[in-house]
Amino acid sequence: MFEMKFILSERLKRGRSLAYFASGTRIREGYKELPFENVILIDHSFKDVICFDQKVIKIGLTATLATGLLKEVGAKLDAFVCINEGLSEGNGHVPIQNQGIFSNILPLMKEEYIHVACPGYYGQRKWKKMFNLPQLATVLDENDVDYLDPKIFSDYYRYKKCFVWKVKKQTGEPSTFKLGSRTITVQRKNIWEDYGTRKLFIRCSPLETDNIKSVAPDVEILKDYSFERLLQYCTTNKIKRIGLSPWLRHSYNGFLSYIKDNEERFPFPQELNFYHLEKNDFKQLYALAQ
Repeated sequence: MFEMKFILSERLKRGRSLAYFASGTRIREGYKELPFENVILIDHSFKDVICFDQKVIKIGLTATLATGLLKEVGAKLDAFVCINEGLSEGNGHVPIQNQGIFSNILPLMKEEYIHVACPGYYGQRKWKKMFNLPQLATVLDENDVDYLDPKIFSDYYRYKKCFVWKVKKQTGEPSTFKLGSRTITVQRKNIWEDYGTRKLFIRCSPLETDNIKSVAPDVEILKDYSFERLLQYCTTNKIKRIGLSPWLRHSYNGFLSYIKDNEERFPFPQELNFYHLEKNDFKQLYALAQ
């Protein structure tokens, strides 16, 4: 496996790369015409974990495990495709483009990348929430030089309209305030971008907990922690800096009061970073930072 990972790492250093999540196992004729040196097909139905077929690279893992593998080999991707995960008619168990899964994928994507998806697959209301990310997304049409024809990837376009976006990541400006001796920072930023720089406490679907912990063992799952247990954990392990996902249904005054009132008892963490993807999260915290 080490040798295959090394070959994969070397391959992905050359040219542009596209990743197609929940691709199915069919190798379509149009893949060889795509303007990418590497076309990565990710589907847990592939028999082998890593297999090379000319410009096509097949990865037989779930989305989360494949993401961990691609991060491990240092991949940086130019295009993301996900059209039909088989949530209702196949054996897909989680929507790959929901924020919990996709936020983990995003660090693989370059600062500007192409995104191909089918909003109608999820429903427009759900899609609007899922694609509410710190980014500038511009819809491309067939006349744009970066446009990718969705018909190359799937026949599902016949039933639901697919879209192609050019996406530019746009991290929000951090807002900071003091709470006792602790420093609180709130920012519209993907929490996974800071994995490895501080202890992260994230939300995660129960169906994905084991997969996430296997590829990112240093994260903690927020639902496992009460206020007291979180502070006790940080103090026992002398963890100075933590990152937190939204998890309290927009009501954070109780948590802030608790960490302020228990500062002497629990001196750690000293810095708390609150990360969010959706535009209107953490309003209470931003108000305190003004």
